[in-house]
Amino acid sequence: MLNFLREKLHLDVAAALDFEQVLFPPPAEEIFTGGIIHPSVYIWDAWMFAEGREWNLYTLASPRALYVDLGLDLAVFRDHLPHHWRRFVSDDAGKTWRDDGAVMMPRLETDYFDSRSIWTGSVLKHDGCYLAGYTGIRNTGDDSRPKLQALGLAVSDDKRDFRPLTEEPLSCPLRDYEAIRDMSYYLGPRDTLGNNDGEEGGPILAWRDPWLVKDRNGTVHMLWGAKSTFAGRQEPVVGHGVLENLSGTPRLKLLSPIFLPDAENFTQIEVPQIRYNERHGLYVMMISTTNKTPDRPPQEYLFTLRFYVSERLNGGWRPVRVRDITAEKRYPGIFFGLREREDGKICAFYNIPFGDNCAENLRHSLPAGLEETALF
Repeated sequence: MLNFLREKLHLDVAAALDFEQVLFPPPAEEIFTGGIIHPSVYIWDAWMFAEGREWNLYTLASPRALYVDLGLDLAVFRDHLPHHWRRFVSDDAGKTWRDDGAVMMPRLETDYFDSRSIWTGSVLKHDGCYLAGYTGIRNTGDDSRPKLQALGLAVSDDKRDFRPLTEEPLSCPLRDYEAIRDMSYYLGPRDTLGNNDGEEGGPILAWRDPWLVKDRNGTVHMLWGAKSTFAGRQEPVVGHGVLENLSGTPRLKLLSPIFLPDAENFTQIEVPQIRYNERHGLYVMMISTTNKTPDRPPQEYLFTLRFYVSERLNGGWRPVRVRDITAEKRYPGIFFGLREREDGKICAFYNIPFGDNCAENLRHSLPAGLEETALF
């Protein structure tokens, strides 16, 4: 795929710097007001890390040049091409955003687990540095399997230059196939992992979008989108593990899946994001869900945001709100945080990027402002 792009861009292999500037464009000079419609990249999945008054919005990004200039179909080629993490910074609660450029890139043309692309994750401050859980996509050399996911961990001293902490992933469906299945998670046949066609009638491989969160004791947990067949059928679940040995070579201790009481209403869990309300002692989780399957036509796809609460991270999650966003052509959601209203209600505030099927001037961009939903 990279050689194909070089040919389309009329670059030879030696033009590495030019190629990187195409794949990972430099920061935009403008300050974005009223949302983020970026001149050089499309953005979609995003997550927020706040430190004081500074809001750090991390997004998946892919260069517009590959689609607009080369005429590639975004919906078809997006998951075949390298993405990067991009950081936007706001000091005024999201009214304006400054582009800080690419902050983490895949390790292209290597044998690492993130040699094809990187997907969604999260950022957490720990022991004076910034940890990033992320999804690595491996280059299998087979374009029919562009979605072979693994869970990785990176670190930064400044929230903008992230480097992988280990050469090996924390968890990899290919390497850890039996260990993952032994914990009641579902993985499809080993030789089809990461394919485009779904798994045994269900959606594509789900081992992605790791969210880092500390519990009340300071233990760092990782939660991500996964599947299980514990109930005798493919069921979307939240993957769960705890990070160990963070002062040395980090490890992920895999724990049992987290089951949700309304999982029969969707087939995929994506970008789980968690906040904590200290007053009520409740964790609040927002997930983005869809009912996609290989045999379901696109006109029947549903997209929803779902909010849950629990006193603990490892289970007991209760649904409190559902929002259908299918007609809005936006997906998935970005959970910015929680607010307490004057009447004592706890509200989630969030944003939802525009998706594939919008007008070109809005496609894969961030709308202006934040939305609010009362939870409890």
